Amino acid sequence: MALWKFSNLNKYGNWRHRIIALPDGKPFSHGPGFGSSVGVSRFRYTHEHRYPPALFISPKDRQKYIIPGWQKVLTETTLNDIEWIKPEVKVIKSKDTPILTSEYKFESKSDPGSFYAVQVIGNKIKCNCPGVWRSKDRRCKHIKEVEKTIQ
Repeated sequence: MALWKFSNLNKYGNWRHRIIALPDGKPFSHGPGFGSSVGVSRFRYTHEHRYPPALFISPKDRQKYIIPGWQKVLTETTLNDIEWIKPEVKVIKSKDTPILTSEYKFESKSDPGSFYAVQVIGNKIKCNCPGVWRSKDRRCKHIKEVEKTIQ
C-alpha cells in the first residue's frame, strides 16, 4: 500500500490536494470531471522529533496517529510512509563560563587503594562516590572540593 498526493484544479481555478492510498502496482486513475490540470506524486508524512515515529490507533474512534506529536494520518499509513527528520542537537556555549572537560581522582579513606572519580563536563560536575546520594543537595565532599579549585 502506498500513499499518493493527488492535486487538481477545482471549478474556481484553485488547487485542491488530497492524500489517497492505493495498493502497490495499481495504476492511478482519477476519473472524469477533475479539471484540466492533474498532478500525482508519492506522499510521505514528515515527523520532526527527537524520538522515532510510532503509529497509534485510538480504540475510541479507530483513528491513526503518529506519536509522539499526535499527528492524525490516514488509516492505511505504515511506518514506511513516514520520513523521520532528527533535529540537530544545539550546544549552547556561555561566553562567561569556559567549557571545561576534566577528571579528578580522590582516594577513598575507608578503602585505601580505591578511587572515586569526579568528572567536570561544561557546567556539570559528577562524582561516582556513594556520598552523592546521601547528601541532600547531591554534592558530596569531592564535588565541593573540585568546585573550590575551579573557582
